Amino acid sequence: MNTHNSLIEEELKRTGGNLSLVARALGVNYFGLKDRQQRLATQARNMGVHPATGPEPDDIRVLGREGFQHNVIAVKRQGSAWPAHFDAAIADARVKFDAGTHEMFQTSDNGWVVQYLIPRLKPTSRRKFFSTLEYFA
Repeated sequence: MNTHNSLIEEELKRTGGNLSLVARALGVNYFGLKDRQQRLATQARNMGVHPATGPEPDDIRVLGREGFQHNVIAVKRQGSAWPAHFDAAIADARVKFDAGTHEMFQTSDNGWVVQYLIPRLKPTSRRKFFSTLEYFA
């Protein structure tokens, strides 16, 4: 990895992945940086999915990203349905998301999909997403 890429990676970590802040801090073109990140993401996706090995850990938080482990609510193997024992946690998360008090997001790593639920610092107005889908209502 050259020095330029190292600086970009350091700034991405420091800013939590905010491309706009990275571009300003390093004086690089935002759209060029965005294209670079998309190319890297495409290359990573093209490497293929590596299936998760071993059983689901007793503490699912160990599969979460650094700094977000305490927000992990469910995990599953890539390409499979959510295990039934996470149904209640996911249903509760969907209600909180629609209420505008929390945000949900997923990451995937080493064959696992990790579901997170993060409280919003400032609640937003009520949303209609999961509550309007017949499957989830």
